[in-house]
Amino acid sequence: MPEAKLHHVLLIDDEEGIRKVMSIALRDAGYAVWIAESGEQGLEIFERERPALVLTDIKMPGMDGIEVLRRIKEWGTDSEVIIITGHGEMELAISALQLEASDFITKPIHDEALFVALKRAEEKISLKRQLRDYTENLERRVNEATAEIRRISDFQGNLIDNSLDGIVAGDHQRKVVIFNTSAQRMTGYREAEVVGRLTLEDLYGKELVDHWLSRQSQEDEPSDEDLSAQLDTNIQSRDGEKIPIRLTHTILKQEGQKVGCVTFFQDLREIRRLEKQLVQSERLAAIGETSATIAHAIKNIVGGLKGGMFVVNKGFELSNHEYLQNGWDMVQRNIAKISSLAMDLLTYSKERRPEYRLAQVNEVAGEVVELMKARAEEFKVNLILEATEGLEPVAMDVSGIHQCLVNLLSNAIDACWPEICGHEQGQVVVRTCRHPDWAVCVEVEDNGCGIEESDKEKIFTSFFSTKGADGTGLGLMNVQKIAREHHGCMEVESVPNKGSVFRLLLPFGPAEERENSSGSHPRENSNLESRSVRAQAERRKS
Repeated sequence: MPEAKLHHVLLIDDEEGIRKVMSIALRDAGYAVWIAESGEQGLEIFERERPALVLTDIKMPGMDGIEVLRRIKEWGTDSEVIIITGHGEMELAISALQLEASDFITKPIHDEALFVALKRAEEKISLKRQLRDYTENLERRVNEATAEIRRISDFQGNLIDNSLDGIVAGDHQRKVVIFNTSAQRMTGYREAEVVGRLTLEDLYGKELVDHWLSRQSQEDEPSDEDLSAQLDTNIQSRDGEKIPIRLTHTILKQEGQKVGCVTFFQDLREIRRLEKQLVQSERLAAIGETSATIAHAIKNIVGGLKGGMFVVNKGFELSNHEYLQNGWDMVQRNIAKISSLAMDLLTYSKERRPEYRLAQVNEVAGEVVELMKARAEEFKVNLILEATEGLEPVAMDVSGIHQCLVNLLSNAIDACWPEICGHEQGQVVVRTCRHPDWAVCVEVEDNGCGIEESDKEKIFTSFFSTKGADGTGLGLMNVQKIAREHHGCMEVESVPNKGSVFRLLLPFGPAEERENSSGSHPRENSNLESRSVRAQAERRKS
């Protein structure tokens, strides 16, 4: 309805004398005044003029003041009604107040009481209008803020739903609260099957979730790396398939308290397939490109065999037992070389599927140390095993890790040969231990000749050897291949003439989580360098 007009008064009274006296007083006070002698006439004037103030007698023929009050209030205007009563009409006055009359004044009417009542009514109208304006302004702002929040929420929701990466968020109880479209497409789950029903452990496995959340809670002030980290793992699909993913998880905190976490992951199935093809192609290409190198190595070995045969034949001619022994030793050494070359080539070029099972790395290391003791004694090298007790079983291809450690120990023993390193007593230590970023670490440390800085970047490349004609250049390359098949990595520290430390690092996670993704490590070079540099920097700090 139109807003009532301030300083406009409607006076309703059936007594003409009262109407004349009051209208004069009101006009003298600056009010615009309309006069009605009955309730019906008063309502007609009110509907037409919309005065802010109404003065009405409570008792009149026909429509009384109570009915006038009721009608005006029903119209929903902000006009205020002041009731005029006579003596003995207090109960009616109270009824009028209950119907939200602004005030009441009694006859005979005094100007002072009249204007006090009018002033109160005007103040009430003013306050109601201010409150209405404030409420409308507040509602407008709330509506604008709500619309902006809805717009931002819709935008963020679209970002999450339309992201090419899978996005999964969990609350403080690890219940899944967000499961976007890409996550649904990759896993086969529908959102309704996951949100509020499954936990992060159901998707990623309890061991992995415990690991990244426990790292954050170990310190009062966790680092940025603890709050957000990236790793390669698997996610459980609806039909039970383990899908290889690259996962970034971030701990969510509010006022210093952990409130949940969010994970972002990329499907690596196609990337892994292409990586396998690329690695296999590179291996075959490397063999093709280095055929001349292989031919040269075989030529040298054949030359050694011929030399040995010549000495053997000479021994037969002269019936010289020493010639026979020396010649036969030469033949055996060269047969061992060609066998080693053939096995290394086969290992590198063949794409094999690792056979994972839970095993104790201490047992594997112990077997390799026992196997290599005779060779160490031959080279006068002290071979020591330092095994950390209580290490958890790790999912590994036992034969692959065995071969990996044999290669590392063989190289370490060769590096400690007195004729090469100049030490009277060489020493090789095989050490198993825990690691903050990995499930287990196997170190092979020697005090041999070490590796030149310029050669460190080459030692894992094909056909590079620091042993000259005695090396195939494939041993360490196969070591790295086996480490990557396990989604682990190699670290190397070496100082020329002081020795070297090779570390084999194996990851967390049960064997079945890697069966769908065996092959090259998805972050082979960058991950190897970043982990190695970070680990070495941390050790230097400590």
